[in-house]
Amino acid sequence: MDLVKPAVLATATVFCLALPAGASTALPAASSGLAVTAAPSTVHAGQTVRLRTKACPNRPGYAYSPAWGRSVTLLPNGVRATGRATVWSGTKPGTYSVSVACQGHTYPTAFGYLTVVAAGTSVKYRVQHVRRGSHLNVRSGPGLGHGVVGKLKWKATVQGSPVRERGWVKVTTKKGTTGWSYGYYLRRA
Repeated sequence: MDLVKPAVLATATVFCLALPAGASTALPAASSGLAVTAAPSTVHAGQTVRLRTKACPNRPGYAYSPAWGRSVTLLPNGVRATGRATVWSGTKPGTYSVSVACQGHTYPTAFGYLTVVAAGTSVKYRVQHVRRGSHLNVRSGPGLGHGVVGKLKWKATVQGSPVRERGWVKVTTKKGTTGWSYGYYLRRA
């Protein structure tokens, strides 16, 4: 959460300087801890992310990030506002800010971050939370409904993508089998 505070303060300072004399200098609602989350939070260029925030529970919100370069509408459901955005295919790797303004507000009310990684980026993982002598299944797709195409032994290491899909990580075993394992059972080595 500490990473959000400098962005909030910078936005608040610009906002306060632009106010006419005698206007309120209250900080935006984001200073009270409201955030926007992107899932997955680490993506490749061209990938779609799901956005959600509790900042706009009863009215539409508009999310903006340099990663997709235009406003995306977030629709409310009484608890939070949600929407989808597609990262531009030409977006360079890096960390990008995401801000949300609720309908009727001229300043952002929620902030967050999104990390874009280069295509082909690989991360080394070690199997965890699996009992000695047991194994972790590698499935043909991201979900329990997909068939098992391989197995990873207790404490085995494997190459995988830094991008998760609904909690699942795409991995390639030492035998060359590519599939999906649940991220809870993998940690970066």
